Amino acid sequence: MDDRSIEKMIKSREQGYIWLEQELKMKLGISTAFIAVFFFVIRCLEQNFRYWLPFLVGALVTNGIWNYFLYKREYGNYLSISRYLNAFEEGDYDFHTEEDYMKSGIHSQITEHLERLGSAFGTLRNRLVEEKENTKALITDISHQLKTPIAALGLSFELVKDEDITAAEKMEFLERAEQEVGKLNYLLGTLLNLSRLEADMIRLEPKEASLKETLVRAVNGIFIKANEKKIEIEMEGFKDVSLQHDPRWTAEAFANVMDNAVKYSPEKSRIQIRVEREVSYVLIEIEDEGIGIPKEEYSNIFKRFYRGKSPEVEAMEGAGVGLYLVREIMEAQGGSVRALPSHRGGTIFQMMLPKKKYSLE
Repeated sequence: MDDRSIEKMIKSREQGYIWLEQELKMKLGISTAFIAVFFFVIRCLEQNFRYWLPFLVGALVTNGIWNYFLYKREYGNYLSISRYLNAFEEGDYDFHTEEDYMKSGIHSQITEHLERLGSAFGTLRNRLVEEKENTKALITDISHQLKTPIAALGLSFELVKDEDITAAEKMEFLERAEQEVGKLNYLLGTLLNLSRLEADMIRLEPKEASLKETLVRAVNGIFIKANEKKIEIEMEGFKDVSLQHDPRWTAEAFANVMDNAVKYSPEKSRIQIRVEREVSYVLIEIEDEGIGIPKEEYSNIFKRFYRGKSPEVEAMEGAGVGLYLVREIMEAQGGSVRALPSHRGGTIFQMMLPKKKYSLE
């Protein structure tokens, strides 16, 4: 134990002694005054009471001993809590006591609150550690993903400069360079959204707007990618509804789900969009015929930086931010999102938006 810890412990104990000693003196003074008044009244009423003085002394001594033991007991309670708080400052959030006096009355409530507080901080610490590790993995992953297209671009441009290659070969290298530029744009867009989330720059501005127009806006954003894989996007007919939502960021959330559907679905497959109007909310379902999501990953896919463990997911570019952004956008508007297995082998994403205006405050 270093000098700083010893000084802190001594100061803490001194504060405890001062507080408890003042409490002891006050209780001792009150009880002593009560006993003295009691015996004075007895003495006045009973003039022939010969042994009042020994009884008075005995009562005062008993009272002193009783208050002393109460003081020791309360000081034990204080030390128990103080030890935990000192450990709490050092990062140890587990609080358990075997002392019987800490399991009854007000002490039991204090114990319960300390245990809850320790559990909450322990969970928070574990989340921060996990997030730190995920951030390190993300930086490594993005660095690798940036390095690959940049190297491919450099090689393509170097080959294009070669005078010995044919025009067809030059065109092929330029097309490859264009694909790599597309990958870079995707990664930069992901990093931009991530930085906005971290800086709390994403501000939703809800207004009364058409849900169908928002969905069409999202479809238009991923139509080219879907067309390249000959994936059909089918939106079932529904009666349009006007909702209080942010068209731009809600379309971004829909597009992120559709982009994942296109990315992890085979060529010539189909993505279905369905809208159901319920009493208090509108349900938007996006179903694909892709690789699906293992059941054990359903609770993790909406976490920041999380990416699936399957080889198909690891082979694709990504930073694990898209679905996290979807959840943030939907919940900020009073909605929600969840994933379900599809009977066709893919995944169904269910997104809910309330019909009534939702306060962002």
